[in-house]
Amino acid sequence: MSFTKVLTGFVPWIVFSLIATRLGPGAVGVACVLAALVAGGLIARSLARGESAKLLEVTGVVVFVGLGVVAVAVPGVDAFLASYGRALAAAILAVVIFALLPVMPFTEQYARESVPRQYWHTREFRAVNRRISAVWGAAVAVMAVGHAIAGTFEVPDPGVGPLHRPVDLVFNWLVPGALVWWAAQRTRQLTSHAGSAAVDAPTVSVRTER
Repeated sequence: MSFTKVLTGFVPWIVFSLIATRLGPGAVGVACVLAALVAGGLIARSLARGESAKLLEVTGVVVFVGLGVVAVAVPGVDAFLASYGRALAAAILAVVIFALLPVMPFTEQYARESVPRQYWHTREFRAVNRRISAVWGAAVAVMAVGHAIAGTFEVPDPGVGPLHRPVDLVFNWLVPGALVWWAAQRTRQLTSHAGSAAVDAPTVSVRTER
């Protein structure tokens, strides 16, 4: 499993955050369009490579198209989405990740690209990916809370740099960065105790007893 590919799946959320933060109210529709286009581009790239469209990519298209439609159709919610759109998008992603854990942990899509097919349906392989996906789901859920805090206590101001907006800097950027680091560390810890179908970060490998 390519750790880089997992992080790339979050790029649409980063694009949305950057634009919504820098431009503020009035630019949410643009932020949604660009984020959806990035997510769609990632899907196209995956399909062009003969890979499956990833959960993160598909969710990105759905979420940001949906938010964009709301922003355009109901101009009165633009200021709300500028403050809380990131929290809402992250919360939806966390719900999707947790809801699909029993069916298809999102990290399993990446793992299948480097693990032989005969291991895909083993109990160990599924269990490892459920735990890793749950870790990332928890990280995204906490990010949503941080984004909500930032939206509550700091109004987007395109004229002020991030270093002069401490609440935005901490809860929209530093906290998410720390959560990604934590999720990466937990992933490594979980894979080191994975047993016969271990997943090694940043690549997935399967070890069998001889």
